Amino acid sequence: MADLPENERSTVEQREQYGREIDARNAALENVEVPPEMKALADHEIPPPLTEEEVRAKVGDQNFRNANDDNAPTSINS
Repeated sequence: MADLPENERSTVEQREQYGREIDARNAALENVEVPPEMKALADHEIPPPLTEEEVRAKVGDQNFRNANDDNAPTSINS
């Protein structure tokens, strides 16, 4: 349908065919198998939460302090 000129309208048959093609493509994508590395982790595979020191090491000391400092009011419109 994208190959039609801008001022030309598609026929009912063309629109129905386009709809069937899109439906077939979507149906094919719905049944895609998820690779094992993308599946959710089992409970025994979930790592323990990070300690405060580990978080500080990952984000930096100043960022950690800024994230935990509640002195600034939150903006309603942002």
